[in-house]
Amino acid sequence: MADDETNAASSQGLKDLNTTQQSGVRYLGMIIQTLQKAFIQFGGTGTTATGGAATLPANPVGFVTATLPNGTVVKIPYYS
Repeated sequence: MADDETNAASSQGLKDLNTTQQSGVRYLGMIIQTLQKAFIQFGGTGTTATGGAATLPANPVGFVTATLPNGTVVKIPYYS
Protein backbone atom coordinates (compact mmCIF):
# COMPACT_ATOMS: atom_id res chain seq x y z
CA MET A 1 0.00 0.00 0.00
CA ALA A 2 2.86 2.40 0.72
CA ASP A 3 4.14 1.90 -2.85
CA ASP A 4 0.72 2.88 -4.27
CA GLU A 5 0.68 6.05 -2.19
CA THR A 6 4.24 6.90 -3.25
CA ASN A 7 3.38 6.36 -6.92
CA ALA A 8 0.24 8.49 -6.61
CA ALA A 9 2.22 11.30 -4.94
CA SER A 10 4.91 11.11 -7.64
CA SER A 11 2.28 11.18 -10.36
CA GLN A 12 0.64 14.25 -8.81
CA GLY A 13 4.02 15.92 -8.46
CA LEU A 14 4.74 15.39 -12.18
CA LYS A 15 1.33 16.82 -13.09
CA ASP A 16 2.03 19.88 -10.94
CA LEU A 17 5.46 20.31 -12.54
CA ASN A 18 3.95 20.01 -16.02
CA THR A 19 1.30 22.62 -15.20
CA THR A 20 3.97 24.97 -13.85
CA GLN A 21 6.10 24.54 -16.98
CA GLN A 22 3.12 25.23 -19.25
CA SER A 23 2.34 28.40 -17.30
CA GLY A 24 5.98 29.48 -17.59
CA VAL A 25 5.97 29.02 -21.36
CA ARG A 26 2.70 30.94 -21.67
CA TYR A 27 4.04 33.85 -19.58
CA LEU A 28 7.31 33.87 -21.52
CA GLY A 29 5.30 34.24 -24.73
CA MET A 30 3.44 37.19 -23.21
CA ILE A 31 6.73 38.82 -22.21
CA ILE A 32 8.10 38.42 -25.75
CA GLN A 33 4.97 40.03 -27.23
CA THR A 34 5.25 42.95 -24.82
CA LEU A 35 8.93 43.49 -25.63
CA GLN A 36 8.22 43.39 -29.38
CA LYS A 37 5.67 46.17 -28.91
CA ALA A 38 8.07 48.25 -26.81
CA PHE A 39 11.09 48.26 -29.13
CA ILE A 40 11.65 49.18 -32.77
CA GLN A 41 11.62 46.12 -35.03
CA PHE A 42 14.12 46.34 -37.89
CA GLY A 43 13.00 44.53 -41.01
CA GLY A 44 15.32 45.13 -43.94
CA THR A 45 16.87 47.72 -46.22
CA GLY A 46 15.86 49.64 -49.33
CA THR A 47 17.43 52.06 -51.80
CA THR A 48 14.48 54.51 -51.97
CA ALA A 49 11.98 56.08 -49.60
CA THR A 50 9.04 58.43 -50.00
CA GLY A 51 7.90 61.39 -47.92
CA GLY A 52 9.75 64.01 -45.95
CA ALA A 53 10.45 67.51 -47.22
CA ALA A 54 14.00 67.90 -45.88
CA THR A 55 16.90 67.60 -48.30
CA LEU A 56 19.51 65.08 -47.24
CA PRO A 57 23.09 66.39 -47.09
CA ALA A 58 24.21 63.68 -49.54
CA ASN A 59 22.72 60.71 -51.27
CA PRO A 60 22.22 57.86 -48.84
CA VAL A 61 23.56 54.41 -49.66
CA GLY A 62 20.21 52.92 -48.65
CA PHE A 63 17.52 52.83 -46.02
CA VAL A 64 16.93 50.58 -43.02
CA THR A 65 13.28 49.62 -42.61
CA ALA A 66 12.02 49.76 -39.01
CA THR A 67 8.65 49.21 -37.36
CA LEU A 68 7.98 51.62 -34.51
CA PRO A 69 6.21 50.44 -31.34
CA ASN A 70 2.90 51.89 -32.61
CA GLY A 71 3.13 49.74 -35.78
CA THR A 72 4.26 52.52 -38.15
CA VAL A 73 6.86 51.36 -40.69
CA VAL A 74 9.61 53.90 -41.39
CA LYS A 75 12.74 53.98 -43.53
CA ILE A 76 15.90 55.39 -41.95
CA PRO A 77 18.65 56.53 -44.36
CA TYR A 78 22.21 55.34 -43.97
CA TYR A 79 25.36 56.66 -45.59
CA SER A 80 28.73 55.19 -46.54
